[in-house]
Amino acid sequence: MHESFKRLSNAIRNALCYSTNLLYERLEEALQQGTKVRIETNNDSFAGVPIHVDWEFVELLALSTSDEEEIEDKAYRRTTWLVRLSAIEAVAYFNERWSKERFENLLAGEEADSQ
Repeated sequence: MHESFKRLSNAIRNALCYSTNLLYERLEEALQQGTKVRIETNNDSFAGVPIHVDWEFVELLALSTSDEEEIEDKAYRRTTWLVRLSAIEAVAYFNERWSKERFENLLAGEEADSQ
């Protein structure tokens, strides 16, 4: 009986974390949209596309080109970071992209509003 109570307690805790944690929500959105994020911890920073998120960890996939110059074709490296959510101090994520023209139009609109 103790074991089933422990499982129920963990399930409730997980459900509360999923529904109230803004960090988790933003990482889940990036996971669903395939958006790259940058994570800052106390000692390190990580960048990549989330490939898994749960109440305790986020797994980031980072692709990069090889630094080896002797390879004629570009070689790619894949690194996967597993970061504990409780260690994250900040996260940066893209929430909208604009063309140069749209950005200039937005700036022009702000300038007209301020006059």
